[in-house]
Formats: sequence, C-alpha cells, structure tokens
Amino acid sequence: MSRARVISFINYKGGVGKTTTTYHIGCSLAQHHNKKVLLVDIDPQTNLTFLCAPIEKWEEFKRKSGTIATLYQRFLDRKPLETRRFIWQTPVGAGRERIANLDLIPCDIDLLGEDLGGGQISGTFPQIEALRRQAREFLRDRLFLRNCIREVEHSYDYVLIDCPPNLYLMTQNALLASQWYVITAIPDHLSTIGLNILQRKVDKIGEVVGSAVVFAGDQQDLAVARLGALVFVKVRIGGNVITSTHSQQMAKIRASLPRTCPVLGYTTELIGYSEAAENCLPVWMHGSINARRAAEKREYEKITEEFLRRFETLVKVKQAAS
Repeated sequence: MSRARVISFINYKGGVGKTTTTYHIGCSLAQHHNKKVLLVDIDPQTNLTFLCAPIEKWEEFKRKSGTIATLYQRFLDRKPLETRRFIWQTPVGAGRERIANLDLIPCDIDLLGEDLGGGQISGTFPQIEALRRQAREFLRDRLFLRNCIREVEHSYDYVLIDCPPNLYLMTQNALLASQWYVITAIPDHLSTIGLNILQRKVDKIGEVVGSAVVFAGDQQDLAVARLGALVFVKVRIGGNVITSTHSQQMAKIRASLPRTCPVLGYTTELIGYSEAAENCLPVWMHGSINARRAAEKREYEKITEEFLRRFETLVKVKQAAS
C-alpha cells in the first residue's frame, strides 16, 4: 500500500464540530468506501476517543497499551516509538457490528501539559553552534507526530488527525505530519474573521519552521500542511432551506477562501448526532428516531464523498507533477 493521505482537522475555536466531522468522515470512509483509516486523537479533551468507545473500554486499553501521551513520553525519553503498539484496532461499533477498517490512536488528559508551546527560538543572538542546536531542538519538538505516522502510514489509506482548539505545539506537530488540513466552521460573523486569521497563523508557522530548517542546517523536506477544504457545521435550517443569515455568511466565507479551497458541504444542528455520540456510534448506526432522521439526510456521507473526490484528485495532481 502506498503512503497514506494524512489530513488534520483544525480550528483554534472550540465548539465548531471539528471532532464530530473527523469522526464521521473517518467512519464513512471505512464503512462506505472500504478505505483503511487511522484516527489520531491529539486533543487532551479526548472527545474523538470517547466518540469511538465508552470510557470503560478506553480505561482498559490505556491500562494495557497506553495512549498517545504514553507514546509522547517515549519520544521525550528518546526511546523507539513502536507506534503500532498504541493502535486500538476496530474500536467503533456495537456488539459484533464493528467498523472493520477503522483504527484509533487514543488520547487522554495526560497530554495537556505537553500542549503549552515550548521550543521557541530566542530573540537573542547566541553563538552559531548554540543557535543551531536550539533550532534542531525546535524542529524535533514538532516532529513527534510525523515520526509516529511514518511508522504505520503504509498500512492505511487515510490518517485523520483531530487537533485541539489551538495552534500550540501538538497542532504544529499535526501540521508538519499532514499533507493538508481541513477547517470546520459555523457560518457566522466571527468565523468569517477567524478563518482569515487562522490561515495567516498557519502560514506564519510554516515560515518559522522554514527558518529553523535553515538555522539547523537540516536537509529534511519539511513543510506545513496546505489548506485542503472547508466544512460548514451547525447550519440553521428554516423549513427545508438554509436561513438567510447563514446563507449570506456561507457565501461571504466562500468568497474569502482561496480559489483552490473547496467547501465540501454542510451539516445541520440535529439532536440525532448527540444521541448517536452518547452511544459511541456514527449517526447511521444508531437506531433512535432522531438518529434515523439525521441519517436520512446523509449529511456526512455526502461530505465524505466530496472529501474523497477532493483528496484523491490532489494526490493524482501531486503525482503527475513529481
């Protein structure tokens, strides 16, 4: 199998459907398109992990195998990562009905203290060798996740990373591990402003990494992920149409995006998503009335179809150019 498509889901704002979107796209890729998918939870809130499995199962896996926090400690201790040991195979499903192609590297709150920054390049001018060592350490801090994924990426078609709602150290790791990133956004005024800020901040991270590579004398081909797509979430519907306020904001946000960044679709606020989440299932696998109503809309299935079309096309373009 060739190298996986590695895609991060980011936004420095919370409550914008990032985790639910990562989860449902991953589940749909595996269940509806027969893709081998690895979900990676690097958000210390651990919500993606708890969408995949109940807390008792997570505690059991953590006790026996560990989580990404354990894996990160191995990285800090400069031990072999052995990423495969920390992959939870087929955690999603009820009873015998499990999503066979979907695996997870779970998170836990122990990662929280490691997401506060670190490795900043000083504003002073030390001797060149000291500066070079500092730059190398800066880069090493941000290559943990890239190194983990490199060990297992040939076993998967897609690796989807759910990032914390910030652009600190772990999210920077994700951006260096990924080829692309996807933004989820609510179509409101603040999101319109926030998306432009987010893109500028990601570009700035890329510039700083590039400078560190020069200082370090490092020959690695390091680059942050490129903006791949956007998904609208929690869109308000009046009757069968999008409300005028959200419709106008969606048009405004689309116009502010680079021409190369498509919108994959949108989801609405439906109680069925919450009910399915409480039972650690994607909405189409849950049997409540509300979940069935949500599943009938096929919101995430449609988004996944566009997601697949988008990133398969990008891979072909990249291959043709190389």
